[in-house]
Amino acid sequence: MHPKDLAAKYEVKVFDGTAAAEAAGFQLGRRMAPRNVWNRDSAASAILYDLISKRKRGEVSDIALVLEINSVTGAFKKVEAAAPAQPEASA
Repeated sequence: MHPKDLAAKYEVKVFDGTAAAEAAGFQLGRRMAPRNVWNRDSAASAILYDLISKRKRGEVSDIALVLEINSVTGAFKKVEAAAPAQPEASA
C-alpha cells in the first residue's frame, strides 16, 4: 500500500520535507533510505506501524511520516506531562 494511503487510513500527517515536520513541532525519529519505490513503501509501513504502536501505548501524542524522494522518516510529538493541579484561590 502506498505510504499516503496508509497515512490516510491511520490518521497520520504527511510532510514533504524534514524542515516542514520540525516547523510543525514534530521530532524526527527513525529514517530509512531504500533503493527503490517498492522498498520505500515497505520502509514507510514499518516506520508507521512502529509509531502507531507507540501512540497506542501513550508514548507519543501525534505521529507523521516525512516522504522525501530518497528517504522516509518517522516523526512524532511526545506526550506532554500533565501540569500539576493549581489550588483554586478563595475570594
